[in-house]
Amino acid sequence: MRRISVLGIGFLLLTFLSLGLIVAAQQARCEEFQAGTAVMPAPVQEVVSGTAPSPLSEQQQAQLEFWSNNTTLPGPLLGKGFAPEGPLPGTESVMERRRAMEPQLPETVRILRNVTTPAVFPAGYGSNVMESSVATEGKNAFFTGNWFAARSINGGSTWTWVSPFAGFPSYNQFCCDQVTLPDKARTRIFWERMSSPGHNPANGNYENIFKLSVSANGGLTWVTYTVSPRNTNSTWTNQWWDYCHMQLAGRYLYIAWNMFSEAGAWTRTVMLRWPLDALAAGAGFSYNYYQTSSWFTFVPAQGCDHTMYWASNWPMTAPQNSRIAIWKWPEDTTAITSVVRTVPAWTLTGRGSAVCGSATGNWAARYDMRVLTGARYRIWNTNLKYYGRNVIGWWWNVAQGGSFVKPYIEGAAVFEDTLALVPGLQGRPFVYNSTTCFAYPAASVNERGDVGLIFNYSSGTALNPSVALALSDDYTAAPPGWTYYTVRDSLFRPLDNKWGDYNTSRPFFPSSLVWAAASHYLPTSGNANSGIPIYFVFGRERDMNSWTRWNTK
Repeated sequence: MRRISVLGIGFLLLTFLSLGLIVAAQQARCEEFQAGTAVMPAPVQEVVSGTAPSPLSEQQQAQLEFWSNNTTLPGPLLGKGFAPEGPLPGTESVMERRRAMEPQLPETVRILRNVTTPAVFPAGYGSNVMESSVATEGKNAFFTGNWFAARSINGGSTWTWVSPFAGFPSYNQFCCDQVTLPDKARTRIFWERMSSPGHNPANGNYENIFKLSVSANGGLTWVTYTVSPRNTNSTWTNQWWDYCHMQLAGRYLYIAWNMFSEAGAWTRTVMLRWPLDALAAGAGFSYNYYQTSSWFTFVPAQGCDHTMYWASNWPMTAPQNSRIAIWKWPEDTTAITSVVRTVPAWTLTGRGSAVCGSATGNWAARYDMRVLTGARYRIWNTNLKYYGRNVIGWWWNVAQGGSFVKPYIEGAAVFEDTLALVPGLQGRPFVYNSTTCFAYPAASVNERGDVGLIFNYSSGTALNPSVALALSDDYTAAPPGWTYYTVRDSLFRPLDNKWGDYNTSRPFFPSSLVWAAASHYLPTSGNANSGIPIYFVFGRERDMNSWTRWNTK
């Protein structure tokens, strides 16, 4: 009999163990990612009121406040993570003040529109958790907040009220988490609205619904699809949608949701893929979706072409502060692939751990570390050798910790072709300054692939949550080390310790060279409904002409 050496036995054991690990990993993947197909009936024509309602009663205000506090629920419990990796010298972001008489050079940063809409809605409809979103289509603009919507037909100069409350049943009343998004290729505007959860008397399920409305005339009229969790998967009983993100690629609209149980426990994260041509035609359709219970919150990247990428930075297993998962879904297939990349560690951030302000004015108290925004952009900058290469970046809020002495915006960027982390500083395009708090980023790209980033910040002794913009293009060095410009200063902090939950940046359509953005600020002492929405358009002087024809004064 031929002898087998100890070394050979060890090699065989190692081989079997390796194969076992591969099989186990493949099994875990099959269990984690569950695909499905669902059918959507044709939408219904919806009459949306343009008449402003009466001011909210105390009872109505209390109900909206209750559901605002019980939606966009905190993420799953955080376990263990690595110590945060601090900033390197030269990576701090800096403010640059725009001067009233600055020369109008091609690279000059311009704020082309900067308006507030306090007269659009009656008392009580504002909120410090504004959740501002915007879509533009030439002279038409559509703006949503937590409890209101508004439409402009003159480039954002003036606005009229649009009621988001229509069409919701008594057990699923409208509340919160609106998102609006333009489709340039089909000249459509999409409008997502979410309801509060409740017991459906027809089936006893505790669930909510969301409505996806489509307009072909700049928000004047709409057709609406209505979806409960069970409409997508019949086994999703006693569960409800929360915290929507929407983006589109070439042929499909991608809608991401977290789902929670009746008890408020997170159950899964879902990505829906709906055909844009069917939505534009107001037709029924079949669609695909994916779900996972291993990563919390999906955020699709803006600016994708015929492949959608989305990410999550919140795994259920340790370490929970040094990994980002990225999914790739080509539009000519129902199959997805995914990778997990190790990135520099950040401070584990649950709700209530970030501090910016005081115990009665901490505007960072509501957020956690879930990913907030993503964009597919180009590196034009000469300080990096990968000039003109497509990358995809995602950003999220992080509490102070380690060498980061203030709350800041963390980021990670990968190459589109390999999904490998961009090397060096540009793979971590965070927004940080040792004297300033930053939060609630929103990123999008224009037609050239330049990044338009907006966020809230506060500095000095007041620490009021103001609004700023930043650009990454051929006139700037590749971040980190963003240069940012103030859009609107808040005069107070929110006394209810609430802010967010998101801002919005979009390319301004149809020109696609400048950006339209939605945020809010606080001009008066901060109670629960003092926030004022802001609509602004920004870019560089070289692209002024792409805005001028749509600027109706």
